[in-house]
Formats: sequence, structure tokens, C-alpha cells
Amino acid sequence: MKANYVLSIIVFACALLPLTVQAESSRELLNLINAYRADPPRCEGAQEEPLPPLAPSMSLARLQVGSARQLKEAMRAVGFLAAGAEAITLSGPSDAAEAMRFAAQLNCRVLLSRRYSVGGVSQQDREWQIVFAQPLISPDLGDWQQAGRQVLNLVNTARAKARACGNTYYKAASPLHWSAKLGAAALAHSRDMAEHDRFGHTGSDGSTVATRASDEGYVWRSIGENVAAGKAEPEQVVNGWLSSSGHCANIMNGSFTEMGAAYAANPKSDTIIFWTQVFGRPR
Repeated sequence: MKANYVLSIIVFACALLPLTVQAESSRELLNLINAYRADPPRCEGAQEEPLPPLAPSMSLARLQVGSARQLKEAMRAVGFLAAGAEAITLSGPSDAAEAMRFAAQLNCRVLLSRRYSVGGVSQQDREWQIVFAQPLISPDLGDWQQAGRQVLNLVNTARAKARACGNTYYKAASPLHWSAKLGAAALAHSRDMAEHDRFGHTGSDGSTVATRASDEGYVWRSIGENVAAGKAEPEQVVNGWLSSSGHCANIMNGSFTEMGAAYAANPKSDTIIFWTQVFGRPR
């Protein structure tokens, strides 16, 4: 999954006079945007539903953006992992209220977008910049172990029902148990993929899932692995695997009794987030 970055530049026709930069004006504009989202007017001919407020982000407020490409690069530089982002630049408004009126008049679609949950506003004289973003990694995702156990729960829910993986029918299977060693093997491979910005089952050192599990001290009778990239949530990851016959077969394989899973991220990669799931049956 590649993130989407958009820049809109709006020029307000009036004389430009230097003003002192005030953080309070930026906060005021974000508050006005959130009030607008809470009680939205008609936008492009349609009545919009109320939206939750944008969470303030100092990282987004500090970005220096001149193009969509620069927006993408600037967000990567500050380590903001985004599924998508958009920036509006206003030139001319003398205060937050005027900036809000002008932005709403010409770009209500962005202000009322459900795609974004975080915002950052900056002001320099009569130049205003509003950055909207959706974090790729939700604050609710937690660390790799929490996310891995969410994957485990979703996989066990899937295994509880018979299903077809491609042309092969699988009976319901017993639930898997968490393995710390398989989790460590999954984390090692996810970090390796993220660090080297490469996707696949073979590690940068030529390792396989079998060698990685053994390196963690897991003595196995059978071993298997699923990998994914660019998916922001455990639900998206597991649903993607279930829609692929080979990955689905691993999930439904009744010979596996344990698993571990982990993610790792690289903000400089177009893929950004990498997932690994390792299945095993110990000796």
C-alpha cells in the first residue's frame, strides 16, 4: 500500500503585510476547523455528517511543504508514518477566522474528509499551512507483541470455522497458542524486511523461516510463515491472508499448534510497515 500525498495552494488576493508569528493563531484555526467538522454545512452540494475532531500534531505543524513530493519527504523525515496526507496553503488571510472562511469556501472537501484524523497548522505572517493526515499505525495498535496477539486472536477466530482456501476445503482447526520463540523469529524477519526495504520470505542474509525459528531455539516438527506489507491493522493483514489461497492454507493447517507474529516499520519505505506470522509444531 502506497500512501497518498496531496498539496493544494490557495492564494487570497490582498496586500501582504508582515505579522508576528503566533502559535495561538495556529491553535485557533485548528479549533475552528474542528468546530466546522462537528457541525458541517453543505459541501459541494451534499450535506455531510458530523465528524470527530482532528487531533493536534506538532510534527505536522512544523513541516515545511512546497509540493506533494516535499510533503511526503518531510513527513518521512520527522518519522510520521502516514497512510495518506494532504496540505492546504493559504496566502493572504490576516487572522484565523479569515483563513477558516477562505479554506471552507474553496476546499470544504478536505476540511470534511473522513480520511484524516490528525492535523497540524502553522502560520508565518499571512502565509498559513494546514496539514491533514491519517497515521498508518493506529495508536491503538500497540507494540509488536500486542499486535501479534491480536493477529493470533483473529487467526483463531478464522480457524474455528471450516472454509475453502482457493479450491481446497479445510475443516475447522484447533486454536493456536502463542509462542514467544516464534514471535521473536517473526520480529526478526519483520525488522529485516523493514531495515532493507525488501519483501519476501528470504532474509537479507539468506535465512529462511526454518533457520530463523531454529536460531530462536524453537525445535520444530513443522514450520510455516506468512508475510504481508503495507497493511495498517491486524484485521487488514489477516483478511488479506485469508483471501490468498496459500496464506489461508497456512492459517487453516491443523498440523500447526503454535504461532507468533510481529510488525516493524520503516518511514522511508513506500510500504512502511511489514508483518510476519510464523506457525509451528514443536517436537
